[in-house]
Amino acid sequence: METHWAIDLGTTNTLIAKWVGTHATTVALEELVDYEPAWRTPLIPSVIYFQDEGRAIIGRPALSAREIMHSADLTTLGPLARSFKKTLARASQQPVAQLGSQTISARQCATVFMKELLNATAEYERQRAEPNRSRMQRIMTALRWWRKEGQVTDLTMTVPVESYEPYRAELSNIARKLGVSKFRTLDEPVAAALGYGVDLTEEKHLLVVDFGGGTLDLAVVRTHSLGGGSGRDGNPGHHRATLLAARGLFYGGETVDEWIADLGAEQLRAHQLTLRPLLLSQAEAIKKDLSNKASIAESSYFLLQGGGNIEITRAAFLNLLETRGLYGTLEKLTEATLDDCARELDDTEIDAVLLVGGSTLLPGVRELFERLFGPQRVHYWEPFEAVVKGAAIFGAGYSVDQIVHHDYAIRVYNDNEQRPEYERLIRRGTSYPTPNPFQTRYYSVMEGQALFRLPICEVGYGGRTSLPWAKRMNGNEYWLPNGAEEGECVTTLNEGDALKLSPAGSGAQARLRIDFTIDENRYLCATIHDLQLQKDKRTEERVIMLR
Repeated sequence: METHWAIDLGTTNTLIAKWVGTHATTVALEELVDYEPAWRTPLIPSVIYFQDEGRAIIGRPALSAREIMHSADLTTLGPLARSFKKTLARASQQPVAQLGSQTISARQCATVFMKELLNATAEYERQRAEPNRSRMQRIMTALRWWRKEGQVTDLTMTVPVESYEPYRAELSNIARKLGVSKFRTLDEPVAAALGYGVDLTEEKHLLVVDFGGGTLDLAVVRTHSLGGGSGRDGNPGHHRATLLAARGLFYGGETVDEWIADLGAEQLRAHQLTLRPLLLSQAEAIKKDLSNKASIAESSYFLLQGGGNIEITRAAFLNLLETRGLYGTLEKLTEATLDDCARELDDTEIDAVLLVGGSTLLPGVRELFERLFGPQRVHYWEPFEAVVKGAAIFGAGYSVDQIVHHDYAIRVYNDNEQRPEYERLIRRGTSYPTPNPFQTRYYSVMEGQALFRLPICEVGYGGRTSLPWAKRMNGNEYWLPNGAEEGECVTTLNEGDALKLSPAGSGAQARLRIDFTIDENRYLCATIHDLQLQKDKRTEERVIMLR
C-alpha cells in the first residue's frame, strides 16, 4: 500500500502526518517533538541549529541550543535559525543564519531542515517495520538505508493563502532534490477543513480561521460527498471540496510576541535596544502563560540578566491585544473573506467556523467568533493537527477545486506618469481551468520594434484588504502603485520571453492578438496571433504557473 505523507511547515512549529489506509494520523518523531502541554500535540519546533553547512539538529534538540544563545547577541546572525519560512516565501536567497564566515540562506536552511526531517521520518518507518520483516527483508531495508534511499516519496505540503507562487516552487524544488517523486501543495485553511473531523457526507459550508505563528489565513470551503464514502473514514476519492474565497495576512503569534517585547521594553529605564532581543526570546513563553485558560496566570515575568525581572500582568496583556488591534484585524479580514463569496452564500449559510492554529488560543479570539456566528457554530477542538491531517487526506485522493488567490497583471508603462503601472489580466478568485480563450488582448508595437515582451506579475494585497483597480475606456482595469505599494504587493514572475517580429513594427495599429487561458494544472497559457501576417506565432504555450 502506498504511503501518503504530509508536512505542515509552520513558522513556529512543524507537524508531519500520514494516510494509513482509512484515515490520517499525526506522527510523533519522539527525538524531535516538543509536546504541546494542553493538547499533547507532537509539535516539531521549526528551529534549526547548524553544526556545519550541510548538517544540523532540528526540532526539540535545537531548542536547547536556542536557550544557550539567550545570553548571546541575537541581533546578529549565528548558527541558529528560526522563522526561516517567512524569508523563504519572499527572499529565499537572503541569509537567515551564519556559521563562521559562511552565511546560510533561507533556501539552504529549509533544505537542511527538510532533509533532517525526512531522514528522521524514514528512520521512524524502518524501526516500525523491523519486527514484522523477514531476515532478507531486513537486509534489503538496511541496504536501502545505507544507500540513503529516502522512504518519503509521496508528499503533500501546506502553504499559506497569501504566499506567492515562488514559495510553492521553492518547496517543490527542495522536495524533489530530497528524492520526493510525487509532490503536491495545498492551501493551509483548505487542508484544515478536510482534516478537522467534521462529517463530510452532506454538503457543508465551512469558514476556516487558521491563525498560526506567522500567518493569518481565512477561507470559505464547500465540502460534499460524491457518493460511496462514509464520513471522514470513507474513501477520500469519494469527496470533493471547493474553495469559494480565501484571504491571508502575514500576521500571527510572532506579531504578538513583538508587542509583548515592546511592552516589556517600555518598563526599562535604560538599555531598551540592547535588552530587547532578550525580551523577545522570552515573549512567547509569557504569551502562553497568560493565554492558558487552565492555569489562568495573573502575571508572568521577563527574567533579566543579573537577577531582575519585569512583570507583565494578564490585564496589561489583554489591553495590549485590544489596543494593538488584534480583534479589529480578525473581524475586518472575516468580513472581507465573506464579501468575496457573497454571491455564493451569506454568513447565515456558514455551517461551522473551524479555529485552527496556536494563535486561536489567544484570549478573546474564540469569543469574537462566537459573538459573530453563535457558540454552536464555532469549533475549537483541533487547533494544531487539522492542517497536516487534511493534507494527508488530500494526498490520498480527496478532490479539491481551487481558485487563483492573487491578481495577475501585465506590467505596462504609463506615459503620463512616466512610471510603470499594471493592467489586470486574471482576477483573484478565478476558478480553473478556464474556457479557452478566457481573456483576449490586442497590442500595438512601435515603429521599427523587432522584439515584443509581456512581463507577467503576481499582485497580492501586501496586508491590505483591496487595491484601487480602475476601469478605463478600453474596458481593462489598471492599478498605478504609490510609494512602497509596488515592492510590498508585486512579484514579477516572468519578464517575458522576447517574441521576434518580422517584419518589424510599422505603426500604431494593433499588431498582436493574445488569447489567454488557465489550464487544469494552474498554468497561464497564451496563443499569440500576428495580425499583420495572419498566423499564430505561438499556440496555447505555457507562460507561467499561477498561485
